[in-house]
Amino acid sequence: MAAKGFIELLRLSQRGKKNLIEHNDETYRWSGIAFEMMGQLFVAPLGEVSEVIFPPKFTTVPKVQNWIKGIANIRGRLLSIADLACFLTGQNTANTATQKIICVSHHEHYMGLSVERVLGIQHFNKKSYFLENPDLNSKVKPYCSGYFHQHNQMWNIFLFSRLLKDPHYMNVTEKR
Repeated sequence: MAAKGFIELLRLSQRGKKNLIEHNDETYRWSGIAFEMMGQLFVAPLGEVSEVIFPPKFTTVPKVQNWIKGIANIRGRLLSIADLACFLTGQNTANTATQKIICVSHHEHYMGLSVERVLGIQHFNKKSYFLENPDLNSKVKPYCSGYFHQHNQMWNIFLFSRLLKDPHYMNVTEKR
């Protein structure tokens, strides 16, 4: 399983090389893991993503919020799996062939967030950064920090670190 996650990151990095910015100076470039969710494009800082995996077999957990799908054993470590779009909208999303799990390891937390699809590592010119996307879904805004405008598309910067600070996300117990 570890090899599959590593191979997936290698595949994503090769795909991302195709989209290199012409200006190769690192001071002008920002890179992240791109994904699609709720019909919008997002990119997470590379430092916030530990790996990208295919949805693993998991065990459901009783009496938790509907957006918690369950837990899986990934190389001897328990990974909680959540449907990110369901957390944001309250509506369950369908499983698709393109669905991936973005794994985030932050302090004692190890969680997998299900997204519609992962688009690989994307590179952006820092000059294409803008502070606020007026078209961004209001439920996602608290977790985003600006966007990049590239190839006539808006790539919203999603910060998993903000999600982990949200008490609503961290309290997974079912409401009574």
